[in-house]
Parts: sequence; structure tokens; C-alpha cells
Amino acid sequence: MTEIPANCLFNKKKTGCGATELAIRNSTPTLIAMPYVALVKNKTLYRQDDIEVLGVYEDVTERDIVQFARTHSPLKIATTYDSLPRVVSALQRIGIDPYKELFLLVDEWHVLFNSYSFRYRAIRELLATAARFDRTTYMTATPIEREYVLEELRHLPTCEIN
Repeated sequence: MTEIPANCLFNKKKTGCGATELAIRNSTPTLIAMPYVALVKNKTLYRQDDIEVLGVYEDVTERDIVQFARTHSPLKIATTYDSLPRVVSALQRIGIDPYKELFLLVDEWHVLFNSYSFRYRAIRELLATAARFDRTTYMTATPIEREYVLEELRHLPTCEIN
């Protein structure tokens, strides 16, 4: 694979197959929304190559986001689900339209279903923000039966790696 399919629920079927790395290594400006700080750190702080990916969570400031965005191309940012709206706002303040200019990869999207009841506000805000992107993919290796897919995502087709 050289590109992640856009505007779908993407079942990669296998963990550790390199799909998130593909999003990081390709030339497409990309935001990657992840459910946990540990996952963000794994793709940003603990890299074993020279690819720079900004990790946004907790105390990462708007200034940090803006400074990174101004000095890196193609832009690669990994953020927690909770921090996605903050990243979007910071980018907009410097004239970047993330909804049109960036690809949004929502990684581990099955967690949206699992966390909806106790992270309701964060999940609702993530879904509302993601819906505004021209190109968004919800990716997992843990697919959910179609009948359990969140209402906000039911309109999306399912894509799978064969």
C-alpha cells in the first residue's frame, strides 16, 4: 500500500502492519487522532528515525503547535482524541485550513464505540470535528459489527485490506 483509503471505515485486519507509519511517512499533510497519550508518544517521542511528528496531548501548547506547523512540511501531527479540536484551532489561527489541507486519520476507531459512554464529550467533539474534514479515515484492526457502528459513522463505507 502506498496510500490509506479516504472517507471510510478502514479495517486493516492486522495490528502492527505499518498503516499508521504509512500515514507518517507519506507526503500527505496528516493529523492522526489517537485515543491514548501512550499511543501518541509511541509515534512521536519514541521514534527510531529522523521523521518529526508533533505529539499533542495535555500540556502541549498552542504555541508549540503553531511553531511546529510553521517549520515542518509535510505537516505531521499525532494528537489525542481530546486535543484534536485544539490542534485544528491553532492551525486555523495561522491561516492553515486543516479541513481542506490535511488528511485526518482517526486511529483505533473501535475505541470510539468502547469509550462513548464514559468519554462522551471528547468522542462527540472528535466526531463533530472529523465530520468537517474533506478527507477522513477511521482505521482499526478491531472491526465492529455494522449494527454497532456509531450513528455518526454509519454513512461511511467499509474498506478492508485483503
